[in-house]
Amino acid sequence: MASNSCQHVKAVFPPKSNRLKAILVAVVSLAVIRPTTAQIFDFKNDQPQIVELNGLWRFHTGDDLRWSYPDFDDSGWPLLRSDQPWTAQGYRGYGGVAWYRFKILVPESHKPLQLYIPAFTTNYQIFADGKLIGAFGGMPPNQRVGELGGDHIYLLSGDSENSARRISIAIRVWHWPFWATSYGGGPGLAPFVGEADLVRDKNAYFDLQTFWSDADRNILVLVYMLASLASLALFLLRRTEREYLWFGLSELFTGAELVVQDYHDFYDTWFHPFQLIAGSLRIAGVFFFILFLLTLFSTRRNWLYWTAMAALVPQILLGVPIAEGWISASTMFATAGLLLLPVYACMMMIPSLAAKRRVPDAQWLLPPVVLSCAANSFGFIIDAIISSGRTPLTRDSFNWFSNLSDWPFPFSVRDVANLLVQLSILLILLRRYARTRRDEQRMTTEFESARVVQSVLIPSGTPEIPGFSIAGVYKPATQVGGDLFQIIPNGNGGVLVAIGDVSGKGMPAAMTVSLLVGTIRTLAHYTQSPGEILSAMNDRMLTRSAGGFTTCLALRVDSDGTLTVANAGHIAPYVNGTELPLENGLPLGLDAGSTYLESTFRLALAEQLTLMTDGVVEARDRTGELYGFDRAAVIASGSAESIARAAQEFGQEDDITVVTLVRLCVAEEAADTRLPTPLLSALPET
Repeated sequence: MASNSCQHVKAVFPPKSNRLKAILVAVVSLAVIRPTTAQIFDFKNDQPQIVELNGLWRFHTGDDLRWSYPDFDDSGWPLLRSDQPWTAQGYRGYGGVAWYRFKILVPESHKPLQLYIPAFTTNYQIFADGKLIGAFGGMPPNQRVGELGGDHIYLLSGDSENSARRISIAIRVWHWPFWATSYGGGPGLAPFVGEADLVRDKNAYFDLQTFWSDADRNILVLVYMLASLASLALFLLRRTEREYLWFGLSELFTGAELVVQDYHDFYDTWFHPFQLIAGSLRIAGVFFFILFLLTLFSTRRNWLYWTAMAALVPQILLGVPIAEGWISASTMFATAGLLLLPVYACMMMIPSLAAKRRVPDAQWLLPPVVLSCAANSFGFIIDAIISSGRTPLTRDSFNWFSNLSDWPFPFSVRDVANLLVQLSILLILLRRYARTRRDEQRMTTEFESARVVQSVLIPSGTPEIPGFSIAGVYKPATQVGGDLFQIIPNGNGGVLVAIGDVSGKGMPAAMTVSLLVGTIRTLAHYTQSPGEILSAMNDRMLTRSAGGFTTCLALRVDSDGTLTVANAGHIAPYVNGTELPLENGLPLGLDAGSTYLESTFRLALAEQLTLMTDGVVEARDRTGELYGFDRAAVIASGSAESIARAAQEFGQEDDITVVTLVRLCVAEEAADTRLPTPLLSALPET
């Protein structure tokens, strides 16, 4: 090779034991003496083991397979740098086929050589002395639109040869026109030629660099996946708190999208499935994130929510017009950005409305969500501006946005914004979990207090009243409930019985039961009339029911068997399995003007009176079938314990209370006419 045609730059690598270390510091650059002469890359002097093909290559747009021939005269072609795309060297916006040509000098007795191609945009074929030695992607007329490729290694020469020779390299490139204004065609980094082991080491080194440049993404993947596992685990512990489920799914899909992008950085992919999979995962992540915000802040779905949901689907379908070449890159970025506007607006609106309601969690989350939405929107604006090709701005002009810092690894403004959102949400969920635990502990204490109160109101046995056999059974569904009953002997040898069911569950129902029990016991000192007792109870409940109501049945059985009954919306009693026809009034606490008419019957000797709450008739089996009134009538002649057990075994869902009374004989006048203390009550239901 003539010394005036190029400058030779040599690189000699140390022994193989130090090869990897040497690769990190020894990259050979071949400078050009005359800008009008194409670079010739020389292995001859001192026989370097690997050479970077960094210099000037001949370049020509268009397509002609004769340009691969080694004896083709390319002296009239312009020269372009081999480490930059043609977009940055005067061919901005060009999409289609173009050729590169250069030569390599190899020494005598050289070992087998490999050609390492870091990355080309988009597809290419490589010819050595006119022979095709490698290719990536389809070339016209059979190009595969939008194929994405990583690094590749091709065999340049086989067995060692005894004579030095010059190899003519021609690279045919097809650049997808869709990317012509947004991504440069041709090489982005200079290729390498060298011995097989060193080339493989160089490939491993570039993979390491790629992994390091993806460190910000991989950190986010770790954060997303850990957050997803934690959130889904919390949902399994708290099935009713759906915000944990939606957040876990959002983190899972978003993290999976980043994993797909990582795969694309290291392996060949095709644009269509890559866009479809990555786009679908991204949209799924956004969808569940919005559901998470709605659930977390108890926000209703409004027109902006439905607009955002409608805007998500077309983003997945954008890949079709792109692949078919119906729209340009700038149109795609602009369209995607416009479709995301209502999505981002919805994501900001939900915590904003909650912040106006002074929800503390919303005030924590609103700033990072606004920052994230703004950063992602700005990213689409940058892509749309650059891909339009109508501005001198390049991606380097916005390097501050995409590469905010290189320490401790490269990260962008969007990375910071997304990480702040994650940290804020994790903090909110931890605070929420702590609050829930405190609430549960407080409720446990309150339930224990209510249980103690109920245990005081419910004696361990039934009173012994001459002439009557009385039994009462209470089967609570949970620790604290809403059923009640009272059995109070009167001074005339008879008995006053009340049974009821408070609507609702938990502490409010338990406190209402306590109020009603106290009311019944107090009224029993002044009147034995069931109708008057219910009227007084109704007046007491009008201002204390808080929108609820109570069904209650009161009756008096005299020593001669006279049965007087008044009913406030409760289940009618049974006598020997037959339902008594009663005058029925409204439940307690609904109407100030309610009156409760009394019905009178005769309870003969040995007849059984049975009272029960709706926990019996509303027992439900695994198929959803109710126990019902017909079955209740059949078992109404049994003992209180057998009736309650039958409903329990069928499928208890509510508190079950059963009271039975059998008239044995004519009772004698009691010697002590003082009214005794009530002996039995029951409350329950959660």
